[in-house]
Amino acid sequence: MTGLDLKLNVNQKIEVLQDGVAYKSKVQDTNENYILIDIPLSGNRYFITHPGSTIEFFVPTEKDVTKCRSIILGKRRENNVEMIVLSLPEVIEKVQRREYFRLPITMEIKYSLLPEDKRYFDLRDVPPTYYKQMNKGLSVDISGGGIKIISKEKTTPGANVLLLVPLPQEVMILASVIRIEELDNKTFRLALRFDNIDEKTRDNIIRFIFSKMREQLKLLK
Repeated sequence: MTGLDLKLNVNQKIEVLQDGVAYKSKVQDTNENYILIDIPLSGNRYFITHPGSTIEFFVPTEKDVTKCRSIILGKRRENNVEMIVLSLPEVIEKVQRREYFRLPITMEIKYSLLPEDKRYFDLRDVPPTYYKQMNKGLSVDISGGGIKIISKEKTTPGANVLLLVPLPQEVMILASVIRIEELDNKTFRLALRFDNIDEKTRDNIIRFIFSKMREQLKLLK
């Protein structure tokens, strides 16, 4: 294990990655030699185990998200419940939730710059016309807390922006402008913070980021 501390408790929720798919699981037991977890599940899809192989998983808490790595030691059945035996995890990295993972990525997004003299606090408050007349733009990077985009239009800090982001499923997000940078080609780089985003959408964003990070790591091997 690295110098980062990790304490796993019984019933601790974890998320296991396999081929870009996130599987949910819970810690059932832990001791000084190994940990036991439920068979991870994604919808109706069960995680496929390969004893001796290495898996990566994420441990979310209120303060941070810890990325770990373990070796699958085998399976165990107790009280007719099948579980996976993992080696004690190696902590890869820990990121404060307020910072999140920031993934550099260029992808096509759609956006509407909302009136600068009005503030919106919920997607339901945005008039329908802004949903129908969205502009095309490009992302620069994305995290669980916000996104940077390239816009052909200028706005002001504090103004709201309506976003349609593919994760790959499209999600509609309300954001506000934090910073504006004018580029040489008469376009603008907008740093946006997600506003009043529900945890399901934020989890989908973080899952998307982890999936893309995994794809990038495969290309480096």
